[in-house]
Amino acid sequence: MPSFVGRPVARLRGGAEGAALGVPRFAELVPRNCTLRHYTKRVVRSVEVSDQIIAYASPDSTFAVTKRLLDAARRSILIGIYDFTADHVKQLVLGAMRRGVKVELMLDIDGRAEQELFDELARFGAECTPAPSCASKRSRFFRSSHEKVVVIDNEWTLVQSGNYSANSIPLNVEDGGDPAHFTTGNRDAGLAVRSPRLAAFFRRILESDIRLELAVPEAAAALEVAADAFLVEAAPRRMPEQLFPSKTFDLTGPLTVRPVLSPDNYMKVVPGLLEDAQEAILIEQQYIRATQSEIVRLLSAIKRSRDRRPGLDVRIVLGKVFGPQDLTKERANLRELESKYGLELGKHIRYINTDRFVHCHNKMVLIDRDGVLVGSQNWSNAAVSENREAALWLRHRGISAYLRSIFESDWKSAARDPGGDRPESVRPEALRSGRFVRVMAGDYV
Repeated sequence: MPSFVGRPVARLRGGAEGAALGVPRFAELVPRNCTLRHYTKRVVRSVEVSDQIIAYASPDSTFAVTKRLLDAARRSILIGIYDFTADHVKQLVLGAMRRGVKVELMLDIDGRAEQELFDELARFGAECTPAPSCASKRSRFFRSSHEKVVVIDNEWTLVQSGNYSANSIPLNVEDGGDPAHFTTGNRDAGLAVRSPRLAAFFRRILESDIRLELAVPEAAAALEVAADAFLVEAAPRRMPEQLFPSKTFDLTGPLTVRPVLSPDNYMKVVPGLLEDAQEAILIEQQYIRATQSEIVRLLSAIKRSRDRRPGLDVRIVLGKVFGPQDLTKERANLRELESKYGLELGKHIRYINTDRFVHCHNKMVLIDRDGVLVGSQNWSNAAVSENREAALWLRHRGISAYLRSIFESDWKSAARDPGGDRPESVRPEALRSGRFVRVMAGDYV
């Protein structure tokens, strides 16, 4: 179980070592129930892509792909992201700036570590803007600006589930991970698309959000930057059963790629995709809030598809559950999923193996043999209707097969009970030997 909320490891080596280790809960870093300004939803159109797509996953290959593309940047890097705390990614960005690359960053600042990184990049010449979320001192248009989008040289666009945090983009320099020197982390996934048209679309979205932030004068009373809440938990003892290098797909003809944004069009697009599934719906998510109204719509679409096609393969891998209180809530959630939607624990729903992964932070939906949805939306009302989020929907058998192989590997090793295979409590001897991971709240709250 996770231990020690909001205390640096250095302090744990003192008198706290002998203290009993309770089960913590993350305090909310920035209240996300603020009054939102009116946001006019955008019309989102599909883009025809004819060049190249790279599919990748954490913990195996996200850093290697990110490093390769950021190191190749020659003109510009535009980043819109929820959590940016990984120093090894900051160094890539600083390296690009030293080469004369223009860097723009929009960040949902949720703690001191992010504020310090934001300020450092600004001092070196990056154009840094806080996101227009509840964390903003100016403009609050979204609960969270939770997207993870990078536009490079107005040519490449990276859309992914993982933040720039140590666990979502662990420092595995070798693409696919070096088994002899493997850094553990979350399960995440992403797509890098080479397309000036798609890059132009996402640049317009991010620049529009930046303008939303800057258009309103800064409030006289600034929000206090919260101390960084984190916890320490026992590290996974084993690597994933299979490691997945990234895979590059050279397109042989135009491929339709549809941006799927929250709050703009996620709920217009995704329920219909789920309801139209013919063979399979495979999902990896942190959690599913089964009683929230918008998620009821998504689950009802799955149920209608299953009712029409009794042989439909529906399987879901979820993230770990934190402690007894959350476990009680999750068991009630499971009862809702089974009684109303026929989704049974073990048969349809399993939980990420925390002996092999820190967490399932993925937000991936695979439909039939070719449908792929990868992006930042969790299955909660806020994520699909009130946050700024971004995903991509496309149909491509090769990309689907790559991501399906990741799902099948995770499903095979996943726990059949939310209370099983949870990480052990961290004891002082584990801290001294380094058998722990530091988990930031931004990846979980």
